[in-house]
Amino acid sequence: MKTLSLQRIARNLMKFTPPIILEETQTTRRCFYGELASDDDGEWDVRGTIVVERKGKDGWHQQDGASLQKLKGGEIAKLPLRREHLKHFITGLQVLADAAKLEGIDLRGANLVVGKREDVVNVGRERKALIEDLISSNHGNEFWDSLSSLRPDLASQLAEAELLKQRKLAVAKFERELTAQRWTEPSWEKFFMANEWIFGLGLRFQFLSVLQNQANYGGKGFARKGEQKGEFLMHTEAEDERFTVLVEIKRPDTQFFGERPYRSGVPGFTPEFMNAISQVQVNSHTWEFEGSKRQQDSERLAQDRIRTISPRSILVCGHTRELNNLDKRKAFELMRCNLRAPEILTFDELFARAKFIVRKPERPEQGIE
Repeated sequence: MKTLSLQRIARNLMKFTPPIILEETQTTRRCFYGELASDDDGEWDVRGTIVVERKGKDGWHQQDGASLQKLKGGEIAKLPLRREHLKHFITGLQVLADAAKLEGIDLRGANLVVGKREDVVNVGRERKALIEDLISSNHGNEFWDSLSSLRPDLASQLAEAELLKQRKLAVAKFERELTAQRWTEPSWEKFFMANEWIFGLGLRFQFLSVLQNQANYGGKGFARKGEQKGEFLMHTEAEDERFTVLVEIKRPDTQFFGERPYRSGVPGFTPEFMNAISQVQVNSHTWEFEGSKRQQDSERLAQDRIRTISPRSILVCGHTRELNNLDKRKAFELMRCNLRAPEILTFDELFARAKFIVRKPERPEQGIE
């Protein structure tokens, strides 16, 4: 490698000559012209340009042609560098780094890290070495055990932060699909099954847990026809006794009202909406008097102290955007407030509850009194 000389072009730019020769023939060569440049914050870094030169009577000159920056997609497929080219290139970069060091320029902070800003943590050299040692030595369990014993509050905070992060991602997905309205009923069922915490706070401020999705409530005859299934069979959470709850999922674009009113001031409910209500009511009745009394199921539920007594039911369907006038708002709210079962919840109301669960309180001491 030839000795490089430093030439200051501007306050924040220095160039080194001669160039680093990557490949050379009698008539052409590929070179790397290295530079040291600083940004507005005074941070210095190595940069440079790879050029193709042709030998003329008075020396080497850059070959005519478009630069890579001006080429369109597909006009250049690759720029091959063989092993000897890379060896020269790496050696030249090292020479540039050594020359920068002689000038008092520290390039150690110029390491390239590819990733999202929120995923990068500056831990310092000593902590980085410690973390890498833990990973390479498979001491993960011992590390968390030690952290839990020394700082149980920190271990809990880390776990809670990760849980909150995942739930916020789920809320964002909920909002995206609620707006797009692309999902079918099975797609919504799959999403709620993966995020059952959304139903964690029941309509009566009871915590609900999924007991079984696509539960068979009963209704089969001797020919195994007439099977009645529902989306989620859930149960309340308590220290001793628990009670089953049925949840039926429709779609956010389910229409509550038809195009024509039933009477003046009385909008007519759609058959689809009324049939959904009837479906939940029939399933609840079948589950209470048939499904929950099947010997195998009743024994299993009894072991977990899960009871079925006039089971609650919840229907999730539609969107409040349809309630765009006084008659519709009044008819809808009067109907669901006076309907004993099922409890009707719109998708956007469920979304608002999910956002509430993952929201960050303004003050730590805030809560329900």
